[in-house]
Parts: sequence; structure tokens; C-alpha cells
Amino acid sequence: MADKKDLTFNFPKELEKLIKDFNWEDNTFGYSGTFVFKLTRDQEILYLKINQPKSDFNLEKEKTILEWLERKLPVPTVLYFDIAEEREFLLLSEVEGTNSHIAKTDDEKITNIKILAEGLKMIHSINLKECPIDNNPNNMIEFAKARLQKGDIDPNQFDERWKDKEPKQLLEELVRIKPTEFDLVFSHGDYCLPNILIRDEQLSGFIDWPYGGVNDRYFDLAAVAWSIGYNYGEEWVESFFNEYGIKEIEWERIYFYQRLNEFFQQ
Repeated sequence: MADKKDLTFNFPKELEKLIKDFNWEDNTFGYSGTFVFKLTRDQEILYLKINQPKSDFNLEKEKTILEWLERKLPVPTVLYFDIAEEREFLLLSEVEGTNSHIAKTDDEKITNIKILAEGLKMIHSINLKECPIDNNPNNMIEFAKARLQKGDIDPNQFDERWKDKEPKQLLEELVRIKPTEFDLVFSHGDYCLPNILIRDEQLSGFIDWPYGGVNDRYFDLAAVAWSIGYNYGEEWVESFFNEYGIKEIEWERIYFYQRLNEFFQQ
């Protein structure tokens, strides 16, 4: 866990002014390697992300997508962005709500499944015209190759289903079984339950957008299927697909994108 006092670099002066007198709380969660801090001052809450922009999916891309999504979806507002000392700094407004993976009863899960399906349909309905980032699967495979060549892939982080494979083997397999046609939509890119917020049993917003852009519909469906299985149990996955409106699930397509996703969640 990171702490503000552990950060040895300097902050841009304009950013320092914006975050002066805020209390800091480490809010880092997940596998992206990005520091995330929750900043509070009285009733005001902001989020500060700090990252080294070595990845094809970085905070500058998240900034670009969030600005494009303004007035299209309930997402954080970009308050500040800059690159200094070989680090990206992204300051965001709060989106109020509870992460949707938090559900203690079956009734809560039923409600959340409906909200998750509603939210993904909302994202996928956005017009692709002028979307600034293209993450179609061909591009994602090229990004995966680049990450592999840089030595950024740790097979110890792979899902148990393919932990017996070296990253190069898994990527070669992906290239071999890649779908020949794509159902391109506007995609969240990491539609997992912690990234969908709920308030008063209603969708309140979406967070964490570095992978947002044009992509195959099933890229998101694969991510949320895995996340529902992990957080709620496998028996809830089919309920989500029913709510989303898919009666015949293309499981091979799901598994393809779940394997491809291994190259971007570290």
C-alpha cells in the first residue's frame, strides 16, 4: 500500500494548489500499478491517480475518454492532468455510490445484476462517431505483443485456467483462435463490478476508463462474466446475460477475450 509520504517525486505546482489542505487516503485497488488516492476536505472528495506512462493504456487515454464522455455518461470530471517527472497526474471528481461487487444478500445481487446489465447497454448504445480511441481486437493483440516484448507480463498473475501456459504460448493461441468478425461498440474495456457504482438501488456512475474506446461487445461481456462469477458466484452469470438480452451466449468468444484480458490486468 502506498502512502503520500512514500512518494519521493515532486508534484506540479498547479496540482499542489488544487489539492492543498486535503487529507490523503490510499485507495489503490486492482492490478494496474497506478497509485490512486482519495482526497478529502470537509465534504469535498477528489481522486488523484499517479502513473508512469509506459503503458499503451495510461492516464492520458483515460483523460481523453472521460472528456469525450462528458454529458454522455455519469463519469468523473477531469479536474487536472499533466505529465511531469516522467509521471502522469490525473485529478478527478468523485462519483458517489458503492462499488457493485458489494452485495450481501441474494436480493441485493438480483438488483445489482439488473443495474449492471442496464449500465452496459447504456455504454454500448453510445454512438461510435468521433470516438477518439480505437481498441478493436486487432489493436489489442498488437498492444499485448508489445507488452510481452517489454517483459511486462507475469504468468503468475494468470487465471488458474491457463496458468500452465507461458505468456508467449497464450498469445500465440490467441492469434490462432481470434474471431474473424467483430461486433464493434463503444466499450468500457474493464467492465468489472468494482468499476460500476450504485446508489439507492440505482446506477450512479462508471469509473476507471484507461481501456475505454471502440472494441468488440464481447470484450466487456467477458470481463463482467468473470467478475460476476468471482464476486457473486458462477450461478449469477446467466442471469446477467438474460438481463442484457443475450439468449445464446458465445462462450468461445467469452473465453477468448478473458484470455486476451490477461495481458492488460497487471
